[in-house]
Amino acid sequence: MGQAWRLLIEKDHIERAELDEHQAEPAALAGGGISVALTRCGLTANNVTYAALGKSFKAVSADVGYWGFFPSGQEGQGLLPVWGFATVEESRSPEISIGEELYGFFPLAARVTMTPAGVSATGLIDASTHRQPLAAVYNGYVRLAGLPPIPDDEKNLWAVYRPLLMTGYMIADQFEDEGFYGAERIVIASASSKTALMTACCFRRLDNCPPLVGLTSKANAGYVRGTALYDDVMTYDDIDAADDATPAAFIDIAGNSDVTRRLHNRFADRLTFSLRVGMSHWRATGGAPPRAGPRVAGFFAPERIAKRGADWGGDGFRARTTAAWTGFLKIAPDLARITTLTGPDAARHAYRTLVAGDVDPNEALVLTF
Repeated sequence: MGQAWRLLIEKDHIERAELDEHQAEPAALAGGGISVALTRCGLTANNVTYAALGKSFKAVSADVGYWGFFPSGQEGQGLLPVWGFATVEESRSPEISIGEELYGFFPLAARVTMTPAGVSATGLIDASTHRQPLAAVYNGYVRLAGLPPIPDDEKNLWAVYRPLLMTGYMIADQFEDEGFYGAERIVIASASSKTALMTACCFRRLDNCPPLVGLTSKANAGYVRGTALYDDVMTYDDIDAADDATPAAFIDIAGNSDVTRRLHNRFADRLTFSLRVGMSHWRATGGAPPRAGPRVAGFFAPERIAKRGADWGGDGFRARTTAAWTGFLKIAPDLARITTLTGPDAARHAYRTLVAGDVDPNEALVLTF
């Protein structure tokens, strides 16, 4: 086994993160269990939302928050969930071989133990007891041995974009299902974020989708225009003078309460729907709710995924989301350059940079170990 390490984050002060490289020897692997080592993961503003909602899902769910997926055993400290790849280092499961590669939800740590169940040629579920009350979509893993080979460059895209595309697909699907809430344009805040870009990408696949307006900072406006995913771009400085005559719906990716209040006040009854998706602007959340416009609704992708899984069946769900992913791959090279960082020290630095909001939108971070 390689170096033992994990990134511990203070639950009440998520900007504070330190490496723990002095862990006790792991307990003997239980019968049927596996131990996997993280090899590659993506880091985006979405991971900051995981930390901000670590203790609970608050308005979007009564479930235990994201710290519950990988308990640290340290009071007041949590392990950050990330999406990526891991290799099986030890196995006491007759169905899982040492050296197998898995894709899914892992802690930002050297390794983690899992209890495989529901094993098929292409996937498995982690049936560890502590994970059973949590959202089921996070407990599923892809067995790469059961798929056609994935090029290394595409694995980087899986690590960064695949979970975000799923979120964007579910948002766009909900809007289409609801007749776009009667809106004649859709304003997406934090338009340069990877989640916002994936949401816009999925809206673009729909017939009769209203025009998309990317709401972003003045510094990122040029980048957002360059993606060609939005019909128009508006900066946060423009909100108070924005054209409010056309009915609009609002999607808040970042959770900035001041931006939400200002936009609600500007559009008032011309705002047909308001949806909060993320909390990457975690310092700017809270405060009084908007006094104008509709009640802000929360979005929790696993609930929508569960609904559509039931509506469409497993094969139908996979066919739709695979088509969306294939479409995204055509534009992926133009959205951002992949920046690969290596090692636990780089992981700590990258996390701190994301929490501070200092990442160039034209950069996609992939950590390798």
